[in-house]
Amino acid sequence: MRVVIVEDEKPARDRLRRLLLEQPDCEIVGEAADAASAAALIDRERPDLCFLDVEMPEGDGFEVLRRVRHAPRVIFTTAYDRYAVPAFEVNSLDYLLKPFSRERLAAALGRARAALAAGGGGAPAPAELLRLIEAIRRTAPAAPAAAPGPAAPLRIPVRRASKIVLLDPGEILWFEAEETIVFARTEEARLLVERPLNDLEELLKPGFFRIHRSYLVNVSRIAEIQPEEGGTARVIMKDAARTPLPLSRRQARLLRDLLPW
Repeated sequence: MRVVIVEDEKPARDRLRRLLLEQPDCEIVGEAADAASAAALIDRERPDLCFLDVEMPEGDGFEVLRRVRHAPRVIFTTAYDRYAVPAFEVNSLDYLLKPFSRERLAAALGRARAALAAGGGGAPAPAELLRLIEAIRRTAPAAPAAAPGPAAPLRIPVRRASKIVLLDPGEILWFEAEETIVFARTEEARLLVERPLNDLEELLKPGFFRIHRSYLVNVSRIAEIQPEEGGTARVIMKDAARTPLPLSRRQARLLRDLLPW
């Protein structure tokens, strides 16, 4: 199978590439990180299969499907299930909810092999899939309002050895991602969090800010911002080690709006 990978986060893209290289019948013919370059890549290489991220900067997976002339088989990859899962379970070749395991990827590739061997049966074309998903996005009813009552305090479950510990957000200095594995940093420890960084970012706004694709920091625990040449900067955290973390050029502009400097 000739495969392309469309994923905006480099750690996730690198991990998927490594997993696919373990498959003897998969040839990776290209990678893209945004909608425009993904559409150009697909039309140029005409792959059999595309691993397509749902949410990307400057467009999304649906925008890619609008642009392409060549229609490969599509396996969506997403950290969100709010609109993707109901449609993909019924209509798509498959979807992978990040972070996914080797076993889950193997199952998706098995479906792809079967669909390709069938010569066109087994899943709708991407254009049809797009219409179905966008119809769900437009018509999904709003969630019913919760009954009034005291809100439960927000806690973040983390794994400490064999135990699940609940942390208050204020205890967390920052979250960091290694590929698709996420850790919470406190003053005392580095603890595994079984949620994607994108989910944590949405859950913890505005108290936490995404300074880099791999780092989500507690704004109240930022001690200094050190601008560097080229528009990048470093964020110095208010921990005992005064840990420096990278601040990307794009996120520096957004952080300047939040914390003018």
